[in-house]
Amino acid sequence: MARRNQHSREELQALAVHAVRELVAEQGLAKLSVRKVAERIRYTPGMLYHVFANLDDLILHANAATLDTLLAEMETDTTASPQQALHHMASAYLDLAREQTALWQMVFMHRMQKAAPVPDWYLQRTAQLFAQVEQQVARLAHGQSGPEIHLAARTLWSSVHGIAVLAAENKLDVAGDVDEQAMLDSLLQHYLNSWPGK
Repeated sequence: MARRNQHSREELQALAVHAVRELVAEQGLAKLSVRKVAERIRYTPGMLYHVFANLDDLILHANAATLDTLLAEMETDTTASPQQALHHMASAYLDLAREQTALWQMVFMHRMQKAAPVPDWYLQRTAQLFAQVEQQVARLAHGQSGPEIHLAARTLWSSVHGIAVLAAENKLDVAGDVDEQAMLDSLLQHYLNSWPGK
């Protein structure tokens, strides 16, 4: 085991988050435990509890890293049209679901133990994702109210998420083996062309 003072608190946190991401990618979320994370980084479980409140806290930090990656990938050129920006953002989301499926699923599958509240710092990250989508949808609005833009952004992104779920779980064969990117393109084209009542 590593010595107690071998890494700073921030370094230990980063090591643990990296280990969570590796373990989930290899074995899935169901098999994750603080003990396995501690073994992977050669520390004791007790040391991890000095850095993280519990397994939920550790998972949320790992999920935050995934969301940070996604948010960075979703950034678009300021010269892009809202349609181009939304296509880019949706494709980045789908790519993450296909290429880092276990980590992408962990963001949505994890449930806090004993219905504990999700901390504000994590909610702010998830809000950033919807804020990016809503910003582009707002650029297409012609006199629509804030609530209408809010609803449209979440309706669109829920549909994108549904396609990503089917692609990540290899369930698209039930739809007749349709290409998920083609489905995504069709969704965005038809939704954006019809909203807001053009």
